[in-house]
Amino acid sequence: MIKYIIQYLILILFITNMAESQEKSPMQKLLWIVDSWVSPEGSDSRSYEEWKVTGDNLYEGSSKTIKDGVVTFSESLKIENTPDGIYYVADVPHNPAPVKFLLTGVSDTSAVFENPEHDFPKKITYLLEDGNLHAFIEGPGKDGNTKKIDFYFNKMR
Repeated sequence: MIKYIIQYLILILFITNMAESQEKSPMQKLLWIVDSWVSPEGSDSRSYEEWKVTGDNLYEGSSKTIKDGVVTFSESLKIENTPDGIYYVADVPHNPAPVKFLLTGVSDTSAVFENPEHDFPKKITYLLEDGNLHAFIEGPGKDGNTKKIDFYFNKMR
């Protein structure tokens, strides 16, 4: 009887250990962002965002807004896993250098990146909502009050 109890306990420990080893890494939890996204029709401009896996520790992306056939905004993006943490890196023309935002929260449907030292935004959030992408940026506006800008995207078909 004792032999069976010990074997049962070993089996439970083995199953528990297997479940823990199959836990997703933060980069794996972010895989839902990897796709091509477009803002809904209805306004005079369209925004596009695209993410690709380029390595185990790197997702590369880009974002652009087009109005009347002219690109009015563009940026190069990265999500990179470094020894210091996972960073969202935005490289936009109006900043002298790329800006890094540390991943502070992640799940299978959300990601939050923050940089309290940056002027605006200080926080970038991505949410997967019913198969669509909802991104928003937050931080203090010029008047000192919190400002939030929403971006909505559908998967490109």
